[in-house]
Amino acid sequence: MWEGEANVEFVEKDVREASLKPTEGRVKSLRPFAMQSLSRKGPVFADHNSIYSKEARPDDISFPSTRFYGSKRRQLTWLREEFKSLEGVTALDAFGGTGAVSHLLRDLGWETTYNDIFEFNIISARTLFSDSTHRLSEDTLLKFLNRVRPTEGFITATFEGLYFTTQENMWLDGFMACLPSELEKNRDLLLHCLFQACLKKRPFNLFHRANLNLRHSEMPVQFGNRSTWNKSFDTHILTTYREVQLAQTARAQSIQVTSGLCAGKIAPGFDLVYLDPPYFKRAKRNTETYLERYHFLEGLARYDEWPSLIDQNSSLRAIKRPYRLEWTNKQELLVNLQHMIKKHSGAKFALSYVADEEPTEEELFNLFRENFDRVRLSRRSFNRVLSKKRPFEILLIGQ
Repeated sequence: MWEGEANVEFVEKDVREASLKPTEGRVKSLRPFAMQSLSRKGPVFADHNSIYSKEARPDDISFPSTRFYGSKRRQLTWLREEFKSLEGVTALDAFGGTGAVSHLLRDLGWETTYNDIFEFNIISARTLFSDSTHRLSEDTLLKFLNRVRPTEGFITATFEGLYFTTQENMWLDGFMACLPSELEKNRDLLLHCLFQACLKKRPFNLFHRANLNLRHSEMPVQFGNRSTWNKSFDTHILTTYREVQLAQTARAQSIQVTSGLCAGKIAPGFDLVYLDPPYFKRAKRNTETYLERYHFLEGLARYDEWPSLIDQNSSLRAIKRPYRLEWTNKQELLVNLQHMIKKHSGAKFALSYVADEEPTEEELFNLFRENFDRVRLSRRSFNRVLSKKRPFEILLIGQ
């Protein structure tokens, strides 16, 4: 399959349309791109027989549910199929996010290193890839929650009328006031559960707009539900705790978690580097950054510093710039990718992105062809929340 100086394999799979036939649908739209590539460099292998469709199904890899935009949790079965034939020992998940792919790589036997630029993700990763629920029992968690008393503090004074009700803001202040009295080894787990509770109580699970009015509106809900929004923080925290506990029951070897580095500053030495960078929408001049979407969680993660991080000119009380800005410029994404490939020369690379966005699929494909002898392009269609379109997720693997 990989014969020749520069080999490319195309695999396109649709998990939405069970009626799609091997010679119909999006194969036709992919063919001109394949032929154009063929004329520039080396032979192209287009595996049309393996282009099939199947119904979406629950993933068979145990990992706690998350409410983050762009999470790969629903794609783990597909990614497992793509990664299982790769050889090597050490793997880097450079934009770790929820940690779902790190979890998968560990499950496949890789000695995995998780990295992310944001503190709230680092805290969650330290929670998920440890024995945190063994150190903090459910009974101890409930006793902690019972000690929380609503109080007027920084959150109440700063975020009135934005993301949560006044009473909920006071409860958050009470939670954060109790946290320092808890053992340091238990704080990560408590914060991770709080992060997930905050997301569940938010319309759209984001903080890029206030949207508190949607919780009080009588209009039909198009995303999320009022029952979830109106459940207490305690209830959501307990649910998340139990999910983490279940995932840790079958935990294999641990995953190394960095201190939170810029991806470009991570030292080389890995056999596989997986990249899931921010996506940039082609139709928009500016795409909301992850910091804009989750600044509230980052504030909770850096609670003592939060007052000094606030942009006082922001109506949303977002974190001011510059703050850990990484890969936030669409014009620089290809340059950043090239830098990573050169820095980790000799490593296999896997890149997740979305088709029909910027940079284009063809630009990303050409970047891989210029840097690797063997390239595999796999595409699958997944329904995405907050989107009326059904875009193809793409996975490029270069060796």
